[in-house]
Amino acid sequence: MLMKSTIKTFLEILSLRAGPEDLPTSPTLLIRLFVLLIVLQTSLGAWLLAPAGSLLPQALLSGLVSLGWLALVLRLFGKPERFVQTGSAVLGIACAFAPIAIPVLVTARPESGLPVTVTPMTFFAFIISLYLIYVNGRILRAAIERPLFQCVVLFLLGEFFVFALTIALGLGGPNA
Repeated sequence: MLMKSTIKTFLEILSLRAGPEDLPTSPTLLIRLFVLLIVLQTSLGAWLLAPAGSLLPQALLSGLVSLGWLALVLRLFGKPERFVQTGSAVLGIACAFAPIAIPVLVTARPESGLPVTVTPMTFFAFIISLYLIYVNGRILRAAIERPLFQCVVLFLLGEFFVFALTIALGLGGPNA
């Protein structure tokens, strides 16, 4: 019963009718969503990409750094008590979109050395990315009670930090 209502809440967050405050404050849910996201990212990556040994470390690093960034932002804005619900919302949305976004992004990416061309798949990938940025900005806005634009910028800074750290450690990029 609790699982059904939690899934319903995630669907409501996606449809912009709910926020992280509507999720249960459950560290167990947060951990399960983290593990599910790692499994989704590594299994979809192994299925759709050339075998790469860095998929699991990259997924772990990405998830941990994203949660660390979220904890830092919440602490800086005086709302550290909202970490479990906000983290669960962010991870749950990522889990919901991983089976859609990962195949679309893999299909939309250009082959090595070729210029990016606008195809229906690249356009769809762009729309998914914008929507995910918006939803995560709304989640952060509900958590830190700041303007949406500021929350979108904070979310994007966190994503950039994850990307930069992954590249710096040699776990991402074209050769990984």
